[in-house]
Amino acid sequence: MSTEQEQRQVTTNNQARTQEQLHDASLIEQLPDNSQRLHPDSIKVSRITVALVSFIIMLLPTIVALLSETYLIIAIGVTAGLIVFTIGFIWAKKSYDYTWYWLADEGLYIQRGVWWRKKTLVPFNRVQHTDVAQGPLDRKYKLGKLVTHTAGTRDASVSLEGILLETAHELRSVLQEEGESDAV
Repeated sequence: MSTEQEQRQVTTNNQARTQEQLHDASLIEQLPDNSQRLHPDSIKVSRITVALVSFIIMLLPTIVALLSETYLIIAIGVTAGLIVFTIGFIWAKKSYDYTWYWLADEGLYIQRGVWWRKKTLVPFNRVQHTDVAQGPLDRKYKLGKLVTHTAGTRDASVSLEGILLETAHELRSVLQEEGESDAV
């Protein structure tokens, strides 16, 4: 191969690599070193919730069908419940895979989204107050939800579900301390 052909090959390879990088490059996919995932038990909580909702979706038409003796409704209800369960079961893991959070100098970042990705910043100086909440399943798995209320109207409250309760309290303390130190 001549030098000119080698240069063309290198140029072609570089262009292909650049096109790949442009295609794959997204600010939202570039995570800092201190980014953290939700707790893995959040997948279980989501799947149990989906199972309960699916059961109710199957149960209600069954009761109606038994009372009205229209048994086609049972098939429709069971089918709808199984569809909801299947989609929800898969979605719980996908949602976990695409949810990250991290603290930066300016505040708490939360990145989420399977299809439509969104990166939210909760600036320390905009935090009004924070809440930590738990549902019954969260308590069983020692998980919690951090809700941060900010000054402003758009996305005035931002929640982060599926983290350990202890982590939620730690994040709450950091947000409150940093928010107070940034106060005017």
